[in-house]
Amino acid sequence: MMTKKQKVLKLFLVMTCVFAVVFSLVEPRRTANATLAALSLCATRVVPGVFIFMVSARVLAALGAVRAFSRATGGVFERIFGVSAGGAAVMLLGLLAGCPSGAAVAAELMHSGGLERGEAARILPFATAASPAFLLSAVGSLMGERFGTVMLSSQVISSFLLLLFTRRGGRGAMARPAPEKRERPLAVFTGALRGSAVAALNICSFVTFFYVFSDMLLSLLPAQAEGSFCGALVSGVMEISCGFSRLAACPAGAARYFCGGFILGFGGFSVLLQSADAAGEGGFCGASYLSGKAAQALLCGTLAACIGTIAESGVMQTALFFGAEQGKIAALWQAVLLFALIFAICAVKIKIFAKIFKKLWKKSNM
Repeated sequence: MMTKKQKVLKLFLVMTCVFAVVFSLVEPRRTANATLAALSLCATRVVPGVFIFMVSARVLAALGAVRAFSRATGGVFERIFGVSAGGAAVMLLGLLAGCPSGAAVAAELMHSGGLERGEAARILPFATAASPAFLLSAVGSLMGERFGTVMLSSQVISSFLLLLFTRRGGRGAMARPAPEKRERPLAVFTGALRGSAVAALNICSFVTFFYVFSDMLLSLLPAQAEGSFCGALVSGVMEISCGFSRLAACPAGAARYFCGGFILGFGGFSVLLQSADAAGEGGFCGASYLSGKAAQALLCGTLAACIGTIAESGVMQTALFFGAEQGKIAALWQAVLLFALIFAICAVKIKIFAKIFKKLWKKSNM
């Protein structure tokens, strides 16, 4: 028997599909053009920008790169952010490979006992992110390399800040150590190719549907809204690629950086459904996810506006001795320095620096 929540969701989905069918019958040309534009966006921007990176990230993860990182850092990442080794793997792979990789890894770790459901619900809103390849390649080609770099820095910084703010103290608990799979390297590589191809097709299907649906919603607004920040936000809330595509037509400035950061931080309902599908019903909490993404949308938008304004002003280029033509390098250095400062503040908070200082002091006085 369906619950009240399921009945409401069923009614909403039925109404959505009825609206899409009626609109397609009334405006077949517009629907066809929007579908063609979405498929073109997938073929020219989305898939070329992320496919190779998705394959490489999957191979590295399967061969133990994240586990090696955890060992190399001595668990510092886990202590700072209060997550388990499994939680650190979800966070890092989600930020590196993009959605829905973080949710898929979380589901696998929950199944094997390497991650608790409560910790997964806390981490997933900040681990479901756009990949660096998408931001630097697809978004960067639409609005400039500096814009893509600012978006990447804002996403990473906001994700780790919110992970810190939601820290409950101590490390995330693990039900039992996650078993380390031993697979042949060649099998890992071929499996990554197959998995990335399927993931790319899934991403294209989500992008296409929500691109067309957002175009249908925009048709209900005044004509001038389509090329405005309002139109970009409406599209971005539905689907992130569509939002950035429309944002490219908006005037440059702090407002465009804020809107871009807001769209990126929220991720869109397309990413939400991809994450829910990858994580499964047991590992996905819709209320927790939406509240986390709403907070990240505001924080990421604010950071993007600040970083973008400084980058555009040329102050950072001058401070780092970079010329105007090297704006991408300057913006990247700015992001690195800002993240290093935040990381240092977090480390002081849990007295890691104090412990390191005591060890060095003892060694120097032996």
